[in-house]
Amino acid sequence: MSSRSRRRTTVLAAIVLVTAPLAAQGQQASAAASPEQLLRQMSAELKNAGSLRFHAEINFDDVLVSGQKLQYAGAVDVTVKRPDGVYIDYRDDLSAKRFWYDGKTGTLLDLVHGKYSTADLPGDIDTAVARLKEKYRLSLPLGTLISSDVFAIIDAKALAWGYIGVNDAEGVPAHHIAVVGDDADLQVWIQKEGRPLPLKLVITYKDSPSAPQYEAVLMDWKLGEKISADRFEPVLPKGAKKIEFLVAEGGQ
Repeated sequence: MSSRSRRRTTVLAAIVLVTAPLAAQGQQASAAASPEQLLRQMSAELKNAGSLRFHAEINFDDVLVSGQKLQYAGAVDVTVKRPDGVYIDYRDDLSAKRFWYDGKTGTLLDLVHGKYSTADLPGDIDTAVARLKEKYRLSLPLGTLISSDVFAIIDAKALAWGYIGVNDAEGVPAHHIAVVGDDADLQVWIQKEGRPLPLKLVITYKDSPSAPQYEAVLMDWKLGEKISADRFEPVLPKGAKKIEFLVAEGGQ
């Protein structure tokens, strides 16, 4: 057994010990649910939809040099048409950006400063997301959810996962799953009735000072709708100035 497998087994045992009392407090029926199976079902639902749209309300922490946490709020609207269409409209207390991808080119618009950049991204959504992160050190908001295999991405970073129970996600009963990672921990709430859609995510960056968190409440899901190709064509404001993407150090 590899060191990672041994550590994964140890961490999983710890999660079981922590969550066991919850099952004893009236959640016996739900505690039998497999977090792996629930995550796989969620991943398959998003992949097989063909197209998807959702809105997310976001809160995230910023840690000052003093150690004090500040919380900021934001929102994002995401539209995806597989295999190669993405439109993201993001805004928060600090910034406002839009991103378009059409299978060939990615365009990022900074609404606050009236500037935009383009990058050659031939291929599909997974290829584009990976290249943006590797070459430009740019992570799309909730980019994991638009990949073709959400489960694989979570599984690759997970040391263990545990089933917490059926808990509330903005008034909707949802399977609450905790995932332990090396650098960050993840919580996912998956809709219990109907389609297994993610309703809430919380990421805790435990290796960062003061362990800041990122929370997204996901809503207004629309799957399988027809989406016009022009949705993924950039709409730039008059006078927007083109600048170069900043390439991450070591980027190819």
